[in-house]
Order: sequence, then C-alpha cells, then structure tokens
Amino acid sequence: EDAMSEAAATLKSTTERLIKEKEDAAAEATATLQTTTETLNKEMKDVTAEASATLKSTTETLNKAKEDALAEAAAKLQSTTTDLKKKMEDAAAEAAATLKSTTETLNKEKEDAAAEAAATLKSTTETLNKEKEDAVNTEKELHEKTKAEYEKKLEWLTEKTKELVKKHQEEEQKLKEELEKIEGVCAERQHIALEEAAAIAKREKDEAVEAMRKSLMDQVLAANSERDECKELYQKEAARRKVVHNKLIELQGNIRVIARVRPVVQAELNSGEHKEVVDCTTNEDLVVHRDPTTRTRFEFDKVCDQGSSQADAYELVSPLVTSVLDGYNVCIFAYGQTGSGKTYTMEGPADNRGVNYQAIAEMFKVSAEREEDVSYTFKVSMLEIYNETVRDLLSPSLDDFNQPKVLKIRQTNEGNVVQGLTELDVMTSSMVEEAMKKGGDNRSVGSHSMNMHSSRSHLIVTVTTAGVDKHNGVKSKGKLHLIDLAGSERISKTDASGERLKEAQSINNSLSALGNVINALGKKKVEHVPYRNSQLTFLLQDSLGGNSKVMMFVNLSPVSYNMNESLCSLSFAARCRAVQLGSGKKNDNSKEKEIKRLKNVIRKAGINEKDFAGPG
Repeated sequence: EDAMSEAAATLKSTTERLIKEKEDAAAEATATLQTTTETLNKEMKDVTAEASATLKSTTETLNKAKEDALAEAAAKLQSTTTDLKKKMEDAAAEAAATLKSTTETLNKEKEDAAAEAAATLKSTTETLNKEKEDAVNTEKELHEKTKAEYEKKLEWLTEKTKELVKKHQEEEQKLKEELEKIEGVCAERQHIALEEAAAIAKREKDEAVEAMRKSLMDQVLAANSERDECKELYQKEAARRKVVHNKLIELQGNIRVIARVRPVVQAELNSGEHKEVVDCTTNEDLVVHRDPTTRTRFEFDKVCDQGSSQADAYELVSPLVTSVLDGYNVCIFAYGQTGSGKTYTMEGPADNRGVNYQAIAEMFKVSAEREEDVSYTFKVSMLEIYNETVRDLLSPSLDDFNQPKVLKIRQTNEGNVVQGLTELDVMTSSMVEEAMKKGGDNRSVGSHSMNMHSSRSHLIVTVTTAGVDKHNGVKSKGKLHLIDLAGSERISKTDASGERLKEAQSINNSLSALGNVINALGKKKVEHVPYRNSQLTFLLQDSLGGNSKVMMFVNLSPVSYNMNESLCSLSFAARCRAVQLGSGKKNDNSKEKEIKRLKNVIRKAGINEKDFAGPG
C-alpha cells in the first residue's frame, strides 16, 4: 500500500510538473512570438522610414531629371519591396523555427515523462511481484497457519493490485488526454499567432506599398502636368519663333516657298503604286515616308494638303500683290514635275481660278481703292520659252522662213528686257484676262503618258504698273511676273519620243540651269552665278538677283509612284528657301525729288552747293 501510494504521489507530482512545464513552454513560445512580432514591426517601421527617405531623395532627383528619376524610384521600390518581403519571410521562418523547437522540446519532455511513468509503473510491478513472491514464500513458511486466512489476504491483495493498476491506467489515460488538449491549444495558439503576424505584416506591407504608389502617382501626375505646361510653352514659343523667323526671312529677302500636294490621279492608280507617302503634318511641315523606317521632313512658309482650295494657296500671295502697287518687283513661279498641278495652281479652271487671275483681280481692286491718292496705269505682256527660244504669245509673228519669230533678251539699265515683246495697255482685270486667254491659246502644249495636257514651255505673264502720287508727284513702278514653269520629266515614265523627247530634254536642261543658279546663290561667297546658261535664268536674273520679292510654289504628287520626283522637287524648294536675295528695292523717284527740293532750298538761301560737297 505504501508503495502504491508513493507511486501514485510520484505520478501525480510528475503530471503536475509536466503540466507546469507545458504551460511555461507555451508562455515562453507566446513571449518569443510577441518579441518576434515587435521586432518585425520595428523593422517594418525602419524599412518604411528608409523607403520614405529614399522617396524624398527620389523626389529631389526627379526635379532634376524626371524620367530617369521615375525609373530609379521604380527600381528602389522594387528593391525595398523585395527586402521587406525577404525580412518578413526571415521573421516568419524564425518564428516557425522557434515554434518548431518549442514543440520538439514539449514532445521530448512528454516522451521523458511517459518513459519515467512507465519506469515507475515497471518498478511498482516488480516490487509487487517481489512482494508476491515473498508472500508465497511466507505462505510456504507459514504453511502451518490457517490456509483460509492466507488465501483471504492474498485475494484482498490481488484485488487491491487490480484496483491500483486500473486506477493507474485511468490516470495515464487522463494524462494523455490532457497532453493532447495542451498540444491542441498550443498548436491553435501558434496557428492564430502566425496568421495574425502574417496579416499584420501583409497589411503594413500593403499600406507601405500603397503609400509609396500614391506618392509616385502624385509625382507622375505632377511631372505630366509640368510636361504639359512645358509643351504648351514650347508650342507658344515655336509660334513666336515662326513669326520672328518669317519676319527675318522677309528682311533677308529669302525666297518664300509654298508646298502644295495635289490629289491622286488616274495614271497613278493605274500604276499600282498609289500608296500615299507625303504627309502634311502641320501648316508649315510635311514628311515624306521613304520606307517604313525612313522619313524626311521639310519645312516651308506654308503647306497646302490635298484638300486645300485655290483661296488657301493664294493666302500668302496677297501681300506681295500689294507690294507691286507700292513700286516693288514681285516674281511668283510654280515648280514641280510634269502633271503635279502647277498650271492648275497658277491658272485654274474658269470656275475655280488660280493665282494669276486672283492676283490681277486684287491688283485692280487695290488700285481702285487708292484712286483718290494715286493714279495707276497697267501694261501686260506674255511670252513662253520653248526649246530655248523666246516667243511672244500676244502677237505671234513669223520670220522670213515662215517660222515663229524668235525674240532676244538684252541687258539694259532697267534690267534684262525682251526686245520687240508686245505690251498691251489694260485698264481692267477683264482686259488682262482676255489677253491671257489669247496668249494661252498660242502656248505650246502636248500629251504623254503622265499628262494629257502637258505644258511644253515655260510661261511668263508680266504685269507692269506705273503710279503717280497725286499729292507729292512721286512716281513708282512695279512689275509682277507670274511664271508657270514646264514640268521636269522622266523619259521612262512619259514614253516621250521624237519632238516630245526634244522638248523634254530642253525643259530638263533649263530646270537644271535654274538649279545651278539657286545653288550658286545659296553659297556664302558668290563668285559667279551662271544666269546665261539658259534663256530662263537669263530672263529671271532681275528677279533672282536681289531686286525683287520672290515666292515659289512647289507642286507635288502624294504617291510612292512619284516619290523620287517629289523628293527632288522638295529638296530644290528647300534650297530656294535658304537663298537670301536681300530686301526688295522700291522703284520710285522720291529720293531724287527730295534731293531736288533740298537743292532749291540751298539755292534760295544763297549758299554755294560746293560747301556741302564731301571729299572728292
């Protein structure tokens, strides 16, 4: 009985100690988990502070170079997020390791307690067995005592032993159940703690990432706003620059250039190469798409796309027409390959007149408005240069061999003039139109594969104005040259032969001579300008030599079939635009009249003019 009581007390003490150690271990695990969570929170705060410092540095860098800083901030954000994720994983791993270690310790202690209980049970059983043997021996020794009393004691002892064993088994079962409950509680607490720690870490990470994302979005929005402001300022500055540039061009006397793109025509559709490669991006710029990756950009004073009207094309011409009445010489010509729309731009059909007719109508309109102050007279002439010969279109005459009479260009004090050229006095725009219709009927035209009504000559219409100021008697004289150049031709496309081939060669040669003159004028040091290389350039010497205001139309086809020709025309126009002819000179006698007036004042004052004479 004492042994059984001692065994029960030992088992109870062991169970209580085991339960206490379990509770201590659970408390230690909870404290460790709390410490780990606090450490993780501190690290999160440090990481957040570090991310804030990095963000501040990124913001300062962004003001210096926005786009590079955004890329760097994104890289730092990724690095910070990776570090944060790694630290969270390390903290979770550390907590899991701590929990695993605690669990292993509890399991070991449980095994040790079970082993100890088993050893105690074994020892008790051995003791009981030994006592049983002693009892048997005692029975043998006390055989003489009453057998019934001994058997009764033995039966009681056996019953007690069974009760003790049953009680021990019940206690062991209870201990196992309590251990299982403790393990379940620990596991549940561990799982809950890990889930809470993970949720807190995830929430803090999401908050940090969201805060950084919002900050970066604010910076991106600020950068976009600043970019839009810069873009708006740039556009305003570009507009002001264009105004100043145009004024500079006007002062320098540059040839002003208008590019005009015509619609696609049937011949181009038949060619199969009718993809449009000319793109009018703005009112001053156009782009030629050479291939899918190569583009060439050109800038001119104005760009008229396929939908432009005759009025759009004439818009920049109007101020020049007024300059003619003010006493300036003005030259307006159209350049481009055959069939590119030059004649349409300069003349146009009867119901949609071009530059020539609009300019003449405006000239007479302005002269009528100035009638009370200035008296004007007008003369018109019209000629063509065909195969390097000059022909009078208003009064065609034949020579002694029954051939069209050839006129000569001569240099005079008033510039290059065509001797014997017919000049008609005109008083209204309708009279000029009648004269132009007569001259147009006499012009040389022909047809080929590219153009059914191809101009085979360079046409020059000249309107001469003479004005007298009714108030001070100042005389002015101006000239307006309206030139429709024959188009350059590629023989492989026009299929020209015979007389048409000869005409094409002459046209191309004269246009090449014009290109050589433009190239020479474009050089900083002009040693020699080959005006005499063709009749065209010799006649235009006054206009290109710096005594006129010059405007050029470059007419284009929009499709790939004519892309090479279009590029050549655009390159020539760009060279023309770069030529500085100098500001046009006004043709009047106001200076002579002022000198004469001052001489009269000196003479009346009785002063000798020699006293005012300079050296020599």
